[in-house]
Amino acid sequence: MTTNEQRLSVEQRELVAVGASIGAGCHPCVKYHIKAGTDAGLAGGRVLAAVTSAERVAAEAAERMHVHARAQLGAEPARPAEVSPLDDVLASFGAALAANDLANIERHLQAASELGVSRSQLQEAIEVTQKVQQNAARIHVEKAERLLESTAAALPSADDDGACADDCPCHADEEETAAAGIESATCATEASSEPSRSAFPTSDRSSAPAHPTTCAAVSGERAEAGPFKAMGRCCAMNDSQAPHPRNDCR
Repeated sequence: MTTNEQRLSVEQRELVAVGASIGAGCHPCVKYHIKAGTDAGLAGGRVLAAVTSAERVAAEAAERMHVHARAQLGAEPARPAEVSPLDDVLASFGAALAANDLANIERHLQAASELGVSRSQLQEAIEVTQKVQQNAARIHVEKAERLLESTAAALPSADDDGACADDCPCHADEEETAAAGIESATCATEASSEPSRSAFPTSDRSSAPAHPTTCAAVSGERAEAGPFKAMGRCCAMNDSQAPHPRNDCR
């Protein structure tokens, strides 16, 4: 049995990481992976193209969320109720945490404190957001892996070396040609020159980090699996540079 599975090149891994960093809204991750991609040999034009592609996907995701969230409201009221300052700051704080937006994290944390929200309540809000992030990462990594499995099922197996099945018509006269000393015809489905595509390896999920406010796309018990595993490097590189001790990549 042989395998013919290719891995992403260093440059390709960094293209994925740049896209994931932008999708996660993680400023330190974007900074780290753009530099890492450049160091790996990505020309500036390729990095800019990756950033532009990721920004487009993020904008599309935001638009779909806009439509989806309102659809979940059912009979939508003609206009939103007048929101209380506390309601607004709690929802905004959760969104800022999940979006890894440090400026808004600090802004809404301060606003919540000024409205009388206690430290323990803010900590609970952080924990609620972390749980949502973990669930979001788990759900979407699992869906991506299922999609990958269904796609891989339609591709040639890496174990058959590109050979056709025994019942392929090309083998019909194999015995006769062998007896005549003539080399059998090459199967019409001979090995393709295209490299096989393998699924991302499924690894054990690690425990969730102590704080969820950055690297959201890679935090949680499932987020370090598969294509997001490389994101851990940006956390380590930026740990000492975090502008706020509660909002780093740890």
